[in-house]
Amino acid sequence: MANQIATLPSFTSVRMDLSEGLMKPDMSPDACNMDTRSGALCTCTGFSRVLPVLTFAEEPFERMYVYATEHGNRYIAVAQDVMYYYNEPTRAWRQLYQFEHDVNGERMDFLKVRIGTDDRLLIACGSEPMLKYDVETDYVEVFGSSEKLSDKSVSYVELYFGRLFAAGDPNAPARLYWSKAPGGGRTIDDWRSDEASENVSGGFVDVGVDDDPITGLFALSNQLLIFKRDSLYRLLGDRPGNYRIISVDASFRQPLHTGCVRYADRLFFLSSGGLFFYDGQTVRKSAAFAALEPLLRNANLSGVRAAACGDTLYFAIRARYGAPYNDTVIEYDVLRDRFMLRSGFTAVDFCTVHGSLYLLTGSGKLVVFDNNTTYDGDPIQARWSTPALDFGRKDTVKTLLRLTATGEGRIGVRAVSDGGTYETRIRLSSVPLGVTEIPLRGVGRVFRLTFSSVGGEPFTLDAPVTLLFDQQKRPC
Repeated sequence: MANQIATLPSFTSVRMDLSEGLMKPDMSPDACNMDTRSGALCTCTGFSRVLPVLTFAEEPFERMYVYATEHGNRYIAVAQDVMYYYNEPTRAWRQLYQFEHDVNGERMDFLKVRIGTDDRLLIACGSEPMLKYDVETDYVEVFGSSEKLSDKSVSYVELYFGRLFAAGDPNAPARLYWSKAPGGGRTIDDWRSDEASENVSGGFVDVGVDDDPITGLFALSNQLLIFKRDSLYRLLGDRPGNYRIISVDASFRQPLHTGCVRYADRLFFLSSGGLFFYDGQTVRKSAAFAALEPLLRNANLSGVRAAACGDTLYFAIRARYGAPYNDTVIEYDVLRDRFMLRSGFTAVDFCTVHGSLYLLTGSGKLVVFDNNTTYDGDPIQARWSTPALDFGRKDTVKTLLRLTATGEGRIGVRAVSDGGTYETRIRLSSVPLGVTEIPLRGVGRVFRLTFSSVGGEPFTLDAPVTLLFDQQKRPC
């Protein structure tokens, strides 16, 4: 037998669930911080600091929020007992509010609303009545009142057909509240009934039973989803006179509301059972997510966070049990139905504003994902491993000779076989369309190749990549 040529045709997605011998060459059982949207293998872009100073808290961070105004963004960070805001004139973080009790980020919600003619940010934490924040004056006050029946300590808030809906009251865990219809002097901070008409009145209803508490609210274009600890309901109708609450018959593991994200009038959510989505009628499991389900077996989703930016969904989890903050981000390209992992930073919370994805890290950095080649100065350690390759025959001995590729940047190549390991580093040709030959060594029947960044320097490896090897029959 003589020299043989094999081709790696493209690079697509991480796949952890299949035996490597059954995987296509364009998939990887182990990859991180890579971008394969073009079919080439590229180091992913990073993020940059938004604010020059860190926010500091004695207690762990729980949430963050970016409020967009006509004059720029306002930034909020929440620790267990204190809420902070960034004061632009002084270029410093300041205390905005002291909570009476420690708050839990998984039972906390933010919502931009208009109350009468005033724009406000609602902050619900479940341990005390809702707050409303005036970003123009940096003033926080209680949202409702006992007179208007809106002084409840709720955790989840949502707008649906112009009304404010709320749930998560510890004194009525299965209760769903709604406000009056705004207009004609009515505002969403009034939850009382109205003698004028049932259809402009506020009110409430108990959904299911109290020992199955409401754990999240999400509005789609024509229905309000009501997550409970053990069940799921949907509210149909546009006013109290025609409200219908219907149980959704679906089998899935319940998510935290911080692990849910809307995309194209569908709700996606990550739970310990995998990635699911609600399609308007029922809950379906993403078949593609089987590729990453082995990752969830040892992961901690108690602080999961989710966001959508463009056509990509982001889910932050703790891949290492016991980690203080989320240390791994799952990227899901919805259009391509492909996944990638990111690491090298911690993720407290996400927020998407005007097509930009913001992140608060565990060290107190407020950053935005952009075209930076680092994670705010920290090198991006990217890697991609091929599945175990036998080139169609396990009964022959292969001797690796060289890779032929185009691309740019410095790249590390590692070849592992049953006969040993060989590593090399090389700078790809900077000449336009320049071809680089990367010498390899290694003798064995099965090989795995790993491409990685060197010193955090970004690289691009164009597809296809050609591998030259010698193949010989094994002696009897």
